[in-house]
Amino acid sequence: MSAIKKEGKKIDLGFVSIELIRLNIVCITTLTEEEVSLENGIKIIEEIKGLVGQTPHATILNFGDLFSPSKEFFKFIVSQRSVEKDHIVARAMVSSNMARRIEAQNFINFFKPLTPTKLFSTVDEAIAWIEPQLKEVI
Repeated sequence: MSAIKKEGKKIDLGFVSIELIRLNIVCITTLTEEEVSLENGIKIIEEIKGLVGQTPHATILNFGDLFSPSKEFFKFIVSQRSVEKDHIVARAMVSSNMARRIEAQNFINFFKPLTPTKLFSTVDEAIAWIEPQLKEVI
């Protein structure tokens, strides 16, 4: 597999930013507390595909301290996206907001994501968990 060459490129959609923060690791950072609709979720996926193409990669959903209800997007992104569809090897969620952490963990437990998905307190913890998984497929 070829490595992704666009590291450092940042895309701002207004409600989220999307950036290739490490080789084959895309970070989606929420910028507002507005609800992420299913339509906006599809925009996020399209932008990620523009960055990574068909290369296996991992994503980090970085919510920080913000809380934006996103039940439909969460169901879609956590339960219906797979390695075969999107070439996602692993997905980490990062949040320091307690309400967001509870919601994220409940979704992970209830919807049983097709892609390995785990909740973290920091982006660095998420990267440490993701990197060994990427090495297995790249």
